[in-house]
Amino acid sequence: MESNITPFTIGISFLAGIVSFLSPCVLPLVPGYISLISGVSVDQLKEGVNSRKAVILNSLAFNAGISIIFVALGTTAGLVGAAVLSNPWVRIIGGLVIIAFGLQLIGLLKISALYKDTRFFSDEKPRGMLGSLTLGFAFAAGWTPCIGPILGGIIGLAATSGGWRSGLVLSCFYSAGLAVPFLLTGLGINKFLSFYGSFRKHLHKVEVFSGVILIVIGLLVMTNRVTVLASSWLASVLPNLESKLKLGEPTGKGAPASNVANAKLAPDVQFAKLDGSQLRLVDLRGRVVVLNFWATWCIPCRAEIPALNAMQKAMDAEGLTVVGVSYDDTPDLIQSFQEDLKMDYTVVTGGQAVGAQLPAFSLPTTYIVDRQGLIRETFFGERSQAAFEAVIKPLLLEAPTTAPK
Repeated sequence: MESNITPFTIGISFLAGIVSFLSPCVLPLVPGYISLISGVSVDQLKEGVNSRKAVILNSLAFNAGISIIFVALGTTAGLVGAAVLSNPWVRIIGGLVIIAFGLQLIGLLKISALYKDTRFFSDEKPRGMLGSLTLGFAFAAGWTPCIGPILGGIIGLAATSGGWRSGLVLSCFYSAGLAVPFLLTGLGINKFLSFYGSFRKHLHKVEVFSGVILIVIGLLVMTNRVTVLASSWLASVLPNLESKLKLGEPTGKGAPASNVANAKLAPDVQFAKLDGSQLRLVDLRGRVVVLNFWATWCIPCRAEIPALNAMQKAMDAEGLTVVGVSYDDTPDLIQSFQEDLKMDYTVVTGGQAVGAQLPAFSLPTTYIVDRQGLIRETFFGERSQAAFEAVIKPLLLEAPTTAPK
């Protein structure tokens, strides 16, 4: 299973950590924990009496202890998920569990196991950074009712994100979302107490907000559409992302021939056609290729299809080949999709499998490859037929030559 990490899932994980910090089970206890790990009373913290160094060092150790537990959970969940998620029922069950956690937070479902606080601490304050690290282990291992659903949702997301690396990354961002405000609180306890005095009336709203987010995540996991929000958001908010991320150095003026010296050779990636046969990108040398990464659920992708159809029909004889690379759809789903919207060009699966070789930072992503196999232009986001043709037509006039090795 390939990685499903997106800006959306990373952002959700970091936000979940912040929301965990703001939850009714953690926020009221923060001053007490800061005092416990630093060995300084809350009153002394407020006065700043010889406490800053102890707060910084012990808070870092405490947060490290929490993070180690969460990262281990997330990484393990990703590893196990990659092994079992080939069965769609596992994904469905995982999504239902996340939805149940969301309903728990909203208050529409009562899961008794989540109302048990299993944390145990001695009456003695921890000694130094090692003691704070141990306290962090204990805090994370005995997670509280209000945060359990949020943490469970992130672990579920990690399990369905495609491997241990995804679980590691997502759990790291979750831990960072919790650790950063915790450390900042220790450095400004007076500001925190002032903030808490005005914010505590909104604690239930945080729970409801968290519950809604978890329900949305659960639905996306069940339907294998975790990347849908990321794609739509990036395509609409960051339409010029290609200026920073493209692999070549396009002119952006519809005359890509001048940048051939800086163009990079497209990797010899392989895709699967809908009939099960294979298609290698190198097999298309001698033709100009429009490699369009898309998905059935991607609205901007759908809007581009008529333009891609028209270009394939009009310029096929001149040497143009349009290839639609589905990001995470199955052949059956694509064929069902084409009953409503016909795609008059080659459609293949395997968008995720190419990984970092031809990344699709958002959908749609389109690579324009010349007759030599060089990437001459990269578009992130939806484009018009005129924008495509401004790049493609000059390339069709170029004579095929031997591609660089």
